[in-house]
Amino acid sequence: MANTSNKRMGPTGFSDITSDRISSLPDEILHHILSLMTAREAVQTCVLSTRWRDVWMSLRCIEVEAQEFTNMERFVMFMDNLLLRRGLVPPDSFSLMGWSDDFSLNHPRANLWVCHALRSNVRVLQIFSHKLFNLEYSPFISSHLKILNLRDVSIAALFIEKLFSGCPQLEELSLVDCRVPATKFSSRTLKKLTFIAHTPYGADDVHTDFEDLVIDTPSLVSLHLEDIPLLTPCLVNVSSVVKASFRLDEECFSSPYVSCNIISALSNVTKLKLFFGLDNETASKVLRRDLWRCQAFNNLKTLSVSGWCIDVDLRALVYFLRRSPALEKLTLCLSQARASDRLRRRDNTESEETSTSFNCKHLKKVKIRCPQGDKRVGNILNVILASASLPEIVINPYERWDPLE
Repeated sequence: MANTSNKRMGPTGFSDITSDRISSLPDEILHHILSLMTAREAVQTCVLSTRWRDVWMSLRCIEVEAQEFTNMERFVMFMDNLLLRRGLVPPDSFSLMGWSDDFSLNHPRANLWVCHALRSNVRVLQIFSHKLFNLEYSPFISSHLKILNLRDVSIAALFIEKLFSGCPQLEELSLVDCRVPATKFSSRTLKKLTFIAHTPYGADDVHTDFEDLVIDTPSLVSLHLEDIPLLTPCLVNVSSVVKASFRLDEECFSSPYVSCNIISALSNVTKLKLFFGLDNETASKVLRRDLWRCQAFNNLKTLSVSGWCIDVDLRALVYFLRRSPALEKLTLCLSQARASDRLRRRDNTESEETSTSFNCKHLKKVKIRCPQGDKRVGNILNVILASASLPEIVINPYERWDPLE
C-alpha cells in the first residue's frame, strides 16, 4: 500500500521541482525583479522562456551602465534598440551611468536618449558620468519630471533657468561635481537641493570673481551646499527648510565684511550642519556677524558646527545654545588651525552677552571631534555641564585633520 502511494506521488513531486514558478508570477512582480537589474541584464531575460520574451519592453526602472559593454559602438547600438523597442509604458526612472575610463557619454546621440526619456514622461532622471558630459538644456520640457540627479555634468549658463521653467513639477535637484555657471536657483516647487562642486570642474573653473549664489525656493525642505568657491550663498524665501548642511571654505567670502544670511535665514530648521574645511578668520567673522542677528531656533534639534563657533569665551556657541531650547544633539568639530587658545580681537558687531548659562533641558548627546590634547575641550564641557542635565559625552581625538570626516 505504501509503495503504491509513493509511485502515485512521484511524478507530482518531480513536476513541482521542475515547474517554472517565477514565470507564473504577475507582471507587477516580474517588473519588480527586473527593476533590480541593469537594463542589459533585464533585456537578457528575454531568452528564459516565451513568458519572459517581452517583459523587458515594459521595464519601468531603466538603469544603463556603459561599463557593461566592450566598446562604444555596442553601447550606442544597445541604447538605440532599447529605447526604440520599448513599449508605450512610461518609465518611472531613467539612469545613464558612465563610470568607465574607456567610455565618455559625450556621444552625439546621448542627448537624444535624454530627450527620449523626458518625452516618455520619466519622473526620475539620473546621469552619472565619469568624464565631464555636456548636457543640453533644450530637451528639458516635461510636466512629469520630479527628480534630477547629475554627476560630472557640464551645463550652460541658462540651464537652471530653463530647467525650472520647463519642468514645473521638479521637486529634487542634485548637482555633484558638475560645472555649473548659474548663480540663481529660483523655483516654487523645489523641495530638495544639493549642490556640491569640489572637482576641477567646480565653480572656480567657471567664475572669475566673487558672486552671490541666490537660492529663492519657498517650498524647499532640504538644502546641501558644499565646496562652492567664489559663490556666496544668499538665501531668499527659505523659511520652509528643515534640514540644512553647509561645508564651505574661505573662498566663499570676498572679505570679513561681506553680507551673509546663511544662519539667520534658516530659523525654522530642525537639523543644521555648518562646517568649514579649516577654520578661517574671514569666514568666522562673516558667520558670527550673521549669528548675532538671530533671535531663536525653536525647532532646532541637531546642531553640528566647526571651530568658527568656538572662541576662548565661547560667546558664539553659548549664543547659539541659548536660542535653541529644543536642542537634543550637539556636534563640534575642531580643527588643528586653532587648537591653541589664542584670543581674537572682538568685532564691534559682536553680542554684548557675557553670561555662559543657557537652557537646553532636552540635550541628550554632545560629540566633540578635536586634536589630541586640545585645551578647549575642558572649557567647553564645563560650560555645557553647568547648564545641561548630564548629556552623553563623546570625545573623538585625532592626530591629523581630515575635513571630509
